[in-house]
Amino acid sequence: MDGQLFYTFLSLAATRDTPSGKIVPVEGMKLIAALAHRHGVPVTWIVDSQSVHESRNILLQGHQECGDDVILLIDISNILRESGTTPASKAEEIVVLRRKLPELIISEQGKVRRMLPWAQANVIAADMKTEVLVEVLEELNFTGLWGYRWGDDGTGGVTDRGCPWSFFYASRDHYNVPAQHAGGLVAVEDTSLDLNAVFHSGNARVFSAEPNALRMSGLCAGRASCQLVHAEPADGRLLSAEPASGRLYDAGEDINYGKLLLDEYLKNCSWNRFVIFVQQQPAYEMEYASYDEYDKGTIGKIADILDGFLHEVKTNPSIQALTLPQAINVYKREFEYTESCYMVLDSIVPLHVDIDFYAPPVPEQKPPYPLTFFYYDRECQLIFREGQMTPIEMRNYIYPPFESKHYVEKEMPSISDFRPARDRDKLIMEFEIESIKQMPFGLTIWDDHSMFGLVSTNARLVKWIGTYLLFVRVDLEEGLNRIEVSLTI
Repeated sequence: MDGQLFYTFLSLAATRDTPSGKIVPVEGMKLIAALAHRHGVPVTWIVDSQSVHESRNILLQGHQECGDDVILLIDISNILRESGTTPASKAEEIVVLRRKLPELIISEQGKVRRMLPWAQANVIAADMKTEVLVEVLEELNFTGLWGYRWGDDGTGGVTDRGCPWSFFYASRDHYNVPAQHAGGLVAVEDTSLDLNAVFHSGNARVFSAEPNALRMSGLCAGRASCQLVHAEPADGRLLSAEPASGRLYDAGEDINYGKLLLDEYLKNCSWNRFVIFVQQQPAYEMEYASYDEYDKGTIGKIADILDGFLHEVKTNPSIQALTLPQAINVYKREFEYTESCYMVLDSIVPLHVDIDFYAPPVPEQKPPYPLTFFYYDRECQLIFREGQMTPIEMRNYIYPPFESKHYVEKEMPSISDFRPARDRDKLIMEFEIESIKQMPFGLTIWDDHSMFGLVSTNARLVKWIGTYLLFVRVDLEEGLNRIEVSLTI
């Protein structure tokens, strides 16, 4: 899998409450299916049993023509509301969920499987997540849980703050951290992010890969006047994946920021065994009254941006499109434990764009942002700024600080002594690090060290991140720790 970027596209198509009643975004689903399938990209639809009932033909056609699949949306907050009383404590909430969740999940899965016999429906989508949900899903042999948000600020009362990005095995003890045991339920991020911009700005909603977010922020600007060139057939079937004209509309080209974001993920495939770009666009944001009105509002602009992404995916041989269940199966097949992830990202935010921070916060620090290295494994998450050896932020999953809600280490270990020595074709680096407790840790030696090879080390891991840096992963004991790395040309 080295050098290969996986791509997964999802669309939220579950039943939605509106003032006029419950609706299913059937017209939005038709448009999204037409856009994705013309590029040969399968859609993973986020559904419930009611939305499947009303969109069954769309789902069936998509599965037959392009391999579309479904995952199930479960609303935990609705379960708690329907219990009759608000749980008075965390313990009472656990009792309610433990009693009601299995029955609800099994019922929904059964209904969907009866309507879509080809669907396993063994991946769940959820905004609100708990340890009980993880535990129940593992017991029921579900494979994945979608909807985690790295960099989340807790807006709306639901937060995953502290979790990794991408994929990881979720812990039963703390739903938003990697499990220490092998296997289990794969946790999946909601949508991929510009990690660099999100970290330095604090805004995970603006700097996301969701097409409508890119439109609202102005980071990607689809043309305001997309021209329809193919109408809906009279028999009500979906638009053909390859219309007679060859395209659905006159696609705009101003998605350069999106292309750069894909490129940042692609370059990181060189030093990772698994990198995935997850993109989600809700179908209800693509609803329209008729095809004639399609290009008169924001829908055409969103479609323009999405079409640009899908074109990049289709035309790049280094990108492989998978459904989410397929991607989860790859992860579970290849990795027994949460796979370590190494991401170095530059600032790609266009300086000429007046960004609309439609969702808070508005950052004090403006781009360009510094080159930044992001790392996580099942024990920690580390973030480094270019030129600095020690992390600027650390989340300790295995020995979290008692007072830290989101696993952040406040008292970072310090390098008390650093002694590099060069002897002809050898480079020996010795570090002395003071730590107040046992903990996972890491160091970055920035600059190009690709001409060297590892001779010996007492570190847990020494890894070359291209020509950017050398990453040293260590396990610290309380007190003074001596680390040595010996390299040779």
